[in-house]
Amino acid sequence: MSDTLLELYRHKTWATLRLIEYCQKLDDEHLDATIPGTFGSIRQTLRHLVSADEGYFSLLTRKRLPEPLPDGLVKLGDLPRGPVPLDELAKRIRALGPRWELLAQDADVAHRECTTTDGWRVPGSVPMAQALHHADDHRSHILSILGARGLDVPEPNSLDVWGYAEAMALMTPVASGT
Repeated sequence: MSDTLLELYRHKTWATLRLIEYCQKLDDEHLDATIPGTFGSIRQTLRHLVSADEGYFSLLTRKRLPEPLPDGLVKLGDLPRGPVPLDELAKRIRALGPRWELLAQDADVAHRECTTTDGWRVPGSVPMAQALHHADDHRSHILSILGARGLDVPEPNSLDVWGYAEAMALMTPVASGT
């Protein structure tokens, strides 16, 4: 099962980066747009997605990793107040990706007790699952805003797991006649 979890975290990083890179080409008028039923503007939603991802990671690690990366960094500094450049958000997601992969391979993390900032105790499996769900949910919000504004969105299914599998060459067509 850890291989499945590992792929889900790789997909989360890949899809979020792909969406940020797409949004970097948008004008401010689009980045500051929102529609009812979504979190907020595209810019606000991306900031929230990244900040929450860092928060879930910090909750799980509390500055501990069984095998920290060579830079020794476990938690990035808090995002500054106000608008954050999209390239900074992409940089943070790139830094978190390998760290999430380490956690996904840690057999004990799902059972490790975590205490949330608002005083709830939960097994590590809860914030791990929330990190995956949260990123997917907010990527969908952004795609909804883009579509509602009549903008092209990344190709159909390009941010889903099938798109990831194809991009990573994890799936290949079956030869015809077999």
